[in-house]
Amino acid sequence: MATKDIIYPQGPAWFSGGKWIAFTDFLAVRRSIFAVKLNTGEVKLLLRDAQAPSYVAGQLVYFEGGALWSVPIDPDHMTLRGNATQIANGISEELYIAQSGTSETGVLAYAPGPAGSFARNMYLVDRKGQEQELDIPPRDYVDPAIAPDGKRIACLFRSVTGQQLVVLDRDRGAFTTLVSRGLNAAPVWTPDGKNLIFDSVDPQRRAIYRISVDGSSAPQVVHTTSLNSHVTSVAGGYAAVMVNDPTTSADLWLLNLSNPEDMRPFKNTPAAERQGSLSPDGHWMAYVSNESGVPEVYVEPVPGPGGRRQISSDGGEEPRWVQNGREITYRNGTKMMSVPVQDQPTLQLGKPIELFDRKFDRGLGVNGYDVTPDGRMFVMTRSEHAAPTEIRVVMGWPGNLRH
Repeated sequence: MATKDIIYPQGPAWFSGGKWIAFTDFLAVRRSIFAVKLNTGEVKLLLRDAQAPSYVAGQLVYFEGGALWSVPIDPDHMTLRGNATQIANGISEELYIAQSGTSETGVLAYAPGPAGSFARNMYLVDRKGQEQELDIPPRDYVDPAIAPDGKRIACLFRSVTGQQLVVLDRDRGAFTTLVSRGLNAAPVWTPDGKNLIFDSVDPQRRAIYRISVDGSSAPQVVHTTSLNSHVTSVAGGYAAVMVNDPTTSADLWLLNLSNPEDMRPFKNTPAAERQGSLSPDGHWMAYVSNESGVPEVYVEPVPGPGGRRQISSDGGEEPRWVQNGREITYRNGTKMMSVPVQDQPTLQLGKPIELFDRKFDRGLGVNGYDVTPDGRMFVMTRSEHAAPTEIRVVMGWPGNLRH
């Protein structure tokens, strides 16, 4: 591919009876639509400043600027044949993805709402669910991680052009930008609070990095990866890494931070294992698996192998091991749950207890919240705009746009 070495595809769509696949590249400076020919590997740029391609009746349908557009296309050669026409505007956009869909039979469905409005607030929430909004401007904050001293919060400023890695000084209410370019994700503090381990994708490299939080040096590559990977926890000289492997779904690996070439599987089964949280001493890992048909939280010894214990009782995600080592928190829907833990002389788990039931943003591949070192508060975010509640359907498109 001439334009870049690495792409970050999203939203694939079949063209020409499956000979071509069009997709959105999330690493472009602005979202761009590319297509790949399956039998040759040829890649073509179709449109810049566009995303969410689909094919209907000789038309390439796409999303741009809060509106759906169509442009005539030769699906066999993937060449555009005319000018674009707007189909509908006021299309909702969630997580930078258009909330719309089309069918080859000429049915168009979309959720009306704002595009490009992703402001969130960040909160400290106590164990009873009482929230305190932090005195910082609304931004698209994701992946909050609180430092071992409790005084700083690492997170990401997400935007259409990438994700900046920043650190908030809670006393001053001021952010310091550590990494401004690339698709950075999942910052995790080292136990001494001096460094962050995170992953990043840019047009040249997909890798796990380390950076000093005092900004004294540029990010240093810890381990390069060929698959989409997210660091989820650091303790005991290991980093827990979730690896999205197309052959086995999501897996958990252990990266030896003293020997970064040593990255080995921890759990790689046909089920999806993710959101690994290492105990403070690095001897155990809590994680989520869907092998039972629903996500549940389990714990196993590190580096393994060893016996496994189920923590959640009726579904659970996003486990966090509290810094004192005596508690694991996790989420069950909108509920925050807590499980007492004792690992001497053997691992003993208490009964899950509901702390509170409040709606906050959920994590995706990684946890969407963190716990303060004393275990008394949770760092959480919440979107500033309501989710769409309406779906509009256009029948008989492109010949009839009445709905």
